Amino acid sequence: MLERIANGKLTQWLAPSMRVGWSMFETLLLTAVAVGIGLWLRPADPMALGAEFHWILLVPVVVALRYGGLVGVWAMLCLIGCWFALQTYGVYSQQAFPEGAMLGGLVLTLVAGEFSDLWRTRLMRADSSASYSLERLKNLTQRFVLLRLSHDRLEENLLTKPYTVRDALLRLRSLTLEESREISLPAGDDLLGILADYCQLQRAALYACWDGVIDETPAALLGENKPLEKDNALLAHAMENRLLAHVQHEREEHYHGAYLVSAPVSNSAGDIIGVLVVERMPFLSVNHENLQLLSVLLNFYADVVYAGKEAQSLLQQWPELPFQMAREMVALSRLREEGKVETSLTLFVADDSEQAGLILDALGRGLRSLDLAWWVSDRTLLIMMPMTGVSGLEGFVLRTEQWLQEEFAFMSLRQAGVRFFYRHMDTRAPEVQLEELLEAGRV
Repeated sequence: MLERIANGKLTQWLAPSMRVGWSMFETLLLTAVAVGIGLWLRPADPMALGAEFHWILLVPVVVALRYGGLVGVWAMLCLIGCWFALQTYGVYSQQAFPEGAMLGGLVLTLVAGEFSDLWRTRLMRADSSASYSLERLKNLTQRFVLLRLSHDRLEENLLTKPYTVRDALLRLRSLTLEESREISLPAGDDLLGILADYCQLQRAALYACWDGVIDETPAALLGENKPLEKDNALLAHAMENRLLAHVQHEREEHYHGAYLVSAPVSNSAGDIIGVLVVERMPFLSVNHENLQLLSVLLNFYADVVYAGKEAQSLLQQWPELPFQMAREMVALSRLREEGKVETSLTLFVADDSEQAGLILDALGRGLRSLDLAWWVSDRTLLIMMPMTGVSGLEGFVLRTEQWLQEEFAFMSLRQAGVRFFYRHMDTRAPEVQLEELLEAGRV
């Protein structure tokens, strides 16, 4: 009930106006009305100056409480003006100016105005604080809603796709791959199994490709698939452009073939060694992120299976370089060139001290799942760190220095007698970047 009255139209109409002109006019009107009532009730003394209580002084006091001290002074001046006007018309012609009453009324008005101004300021501060708190509450509510939606989306992604690119590359590396040309696409069934787990493929086929000609006999199958459609427009588009193609391409608006995705399997040398065609997969999985992961895995597989000329060039220049590191360095360099996977190369050179050798041995034993190491010499260790960018390498260095402080009481690698060099792989040839890193370490 009280809330309804407080929010009613009458309350809003009686509320003090924020306009100065209206407050001045209202004060003048109230004073005139009060004097008029006095003339009607007591024509001889309309301002009740001869009464025990000067009721007319309530007008400036009420105005001061309503609008503040300044407008209250204006009300008092209006009251004084009314007295002189009444004296002119003969009402108070025989009386002297009531200095005591007017002075007391002015003091009372100033006190009421000061009280009004003080509480008005406090109310304004409270309103400002409440408005700010309400705005903050709205912002926090919006952020909470967005955070909850984001959390639900992450949870959904985790349930539907509980893997990462790092896990996928690690599983690809663990495949038993034959480098022999006698097998067209080694471990093809395992590859399709990985793609089914990570990219939600349901029906797909992997075909070998020799000199641009696709072998009609599938090297691996996932589910029940139809025979190869050689005249498929999506397949022709993928083979012609040497890029992954899918049904959402603008050029495929009138496409009615059986394949949803067609992706050539090509190595870093540009040789197409096979092609993957997908007949069935969830509709929501045909998105940029999922298809990019599919392309990354196929390219990595191709470079790991068939070591091209770049890997052979690395092995010719550094015969001691592990073959697995050479082929994966070429594959990761290609993925970096396409802007998909970052890789860092780190070089540790130890001095002749015993503790430096122990630290180098510990670094060689503490490799992460995807890291590969190459002992260039007894005192030189090179580590290739896939899926590691600038922030990842900084975290590795911080963890290494913390480990040195806890185990050997050294503040840094340099203090321990181990020189540290690194390079983030870019679009240049792998042998150029590797040679640059080894020259920096004077190896």
